[in-house]
Amino acid sequence: MPEPLNDRLFDALVGELYPLATQAARIFAHLADTPVGMDSSDRELSSRLGDVSAEHVAIVRRSLIENGLAVRSSFATRLVASASVLTALADNLRGIAAYLRVHKDRDAVRLVLTEPGLKSALRRAIDDAQALPPVVFQTSDAFFNLARGAKQELVILSPFMDPQGAELMVELFSLCRPEVRRVLISRPLAEPQCGNAFNPRAADFRRLNVSVIEYALPSSLPSGRETFHAKVVLADDSEYYVGSSNFMGSALERSFECGVFVRGETAKQMRSVLLAVQSVGKPIRNY
Repeated sequence: MPEPLNDRLFDALVGELYPLATQAARIFAHLADTPVGMDSSDRELSSRLGDVSAEHVAIVRRSLIENGLAVRSSFATRLVASASVLTALADNLRGIAAYLRVHKDRDAVRLVLTEPGLKSALRRAIDDAQALPPVVFQTSDAFFNLARGAKQELVILSPFMDPQGAELMVELFSLCRPEVRRVLISRPLAEPQCGNAFNPRAADFRRLNVSVIEYALPSSLPSGRETFHAKVVLADDSEYYVGSSNFMGSALERSFECGVFVRGETAKQMRSVLLAVQSVGKPIRNY
């Protein structure tokens, strides 16, 4: 008896096939009408369907087998699912395809990494698990994309920096269009973890008209002050990076750092937060 189209089966198939919902729907509909089509090769079956590749057929075939709707015997594949089950799957996937055509997420999010050097144990483990592509979106790439894309404002929020990080900041602010407002929010420049790197490049920051704001206030907290540890790079109110990476050589090249690059509605919320930080911070006018 073929397994009915229950929630478990539906969720499993949709979870695997929704990225190619249009093509999978065509394949299922064809198999519902012509079950012997499952005996064809991937290329032969794809040639009978519009805008369906052999790779699409192979993915659907594998999904059918893994979820018990088809079985493989020698080099042939035999359907176990009934025509009604296949038709129901095709109908559901057509609906998903229509939804994906008109639906737009509030935010598009992409994983951003700094890997701990070339040929690291982490990279080997990632490759072995096939969890990520060989080339992932690097942290510095995210920063450069934000700087080049900014139209009104580029804000860097970084509690710490070293000479390499200060050099990168100067490069990012240099990439901005002339009309873009440039803002750096840091911990106090009088403290070595910021000032030792910033001060030698102060003339470059002045030349680029970078507004520098220190965020560290007296507080009743056990530490005695209110400050920050967040790391953010924001372009306008449309996209931003948030993650673990400081503007330091170790974070940019040599240690595992992780964050996300976000484009969408939450950038407006992030900008509001950074405006609030600027309002309570201390502008440094003569650095």
